[in-house]
Amino acid sequence: MSADDFKPEKWTSSANEALKVSIVGENAVQFSPLFTYPIYGDSEKIYGYKDLVIHLAFDSITFKPYVNVKYSAKLKDDEVVDVQEKLLSFLPQNDVIVRDEAKWVDCFTEERKIHDLPDSFKKVSEYSLNGEEYVIYKTSLIDDFVRKMHRRVQIFSILFIEAANYIDETDSNWEVFWLLNKKSKKLVGFVTTYRYWHYLGGQSFDENIDQKFRAKISQFLIFPPYQDKGHGSCLYDAIVQSWLLNKNITEITVEDPNEAFDDLRDRNDLQRLRKMGFDTILQKNSQLSDKALESSRKSFKLEERQFNRLLEMLLLSNNSPLFELRVKKRLFIKNYDALNQTDPDEAKEALQNSFELVKDDYRRIIESINTSEV
Repeated sequence: MSADDFKPEKWTSSANEALKVSIVGENAVQFSPLFTYPIYGDSEKIYGYKDLVIHLAFDSITFKPYVNVKYSAKLKDDEVVDVQEKLLSFLPQNDVIVRDEAKWVDCFTEERKIHDLPDSFKKVSEYSLNGEEYVIYKTSLIDDFVRKMHRRVQIFSILFIEAANYIDETDSNWEVFWLLNKKSKKLVGFVTTYRYWHYLGGQSFDENIDQKFRAKISQFLIFPPYQDKGHGSCLYDAIVQSWLLNKNITEITVEDPNEAFDDLRDRNDLQRLRKMGFDTILQKNSQLSDKALESSRKSFKLEERQFNRLLEMLLLSNNSPLFELRVKKRLFIKNYDALNQTDPDEAKEALQNSFELVKDDYRRIIESINTSEV
């Protein structure tokens, strides 16, 4: 060995680059994760290996997992982590084929023959996209088949959703929505959702026998090979529509959405409000009372912050003079303490700058909808 071989960087790999994730159908589609810190630490670095490659593959239908770790050299050091064991600890126990690719192919080929969805898969919606038919199902986690499938796919949540954690499959309030290709049965994506009891006040609690819930979207994932094709919007809209029809769901929320999901949510919610006639109501009477607005918010089952954002977007798209007044009032109240301690001219400028940023962001979302509709 040369002196160069003793340099730490020669034995350090990026975990995000070393981990190669594949979904295998007629062809294998390989991609890299966005995050590996839950598995390999905050630095997302792996020390002690040369030419490290960690293969994590899944069958496109059954999602039977396969792991194979390759490297040209490994340090004999107690501090060198066993990358294979680390990865296996996040995969379903006794359900992973390690290194033996032929055995893995045989296993998922046999599974495919009996891979029939049980009655616990309740169809929610269907749609067509690019000449293919897709179907969305809803399940609880009490079914053994569902638990097996969820245990296989849940690692995608921590690899592609920042700050995601594995959910408690013993909690009956969790439900999973599954998106599949209707003909091929290939799994396209999944969403974990949760129901919170919603206390509506003493009188409602005393008089209403039916329990009311807030429904929360927790982990929303379209697998990388199927992203940027419109599946996310179709899946999100199907989930929301099913909750709008459920009289026990009073409000729809989202857990810590990232910017990409915020955009998807805004576009679909805005289009929905237009289709449901709320835009027309605003055009005829933009100065709706607080009581009327609250009644509309509840009928759309939107949380307050999201409803107010959509209301502002609609006012902007309608060129309503109330848009600027409403946004600036909100920004002033939100930043009152800071603005109150600032020179009046500087505070006015800061408020105007914040307003322009909000307006530009809303325009970006509105224009993306208008462009897609052309």
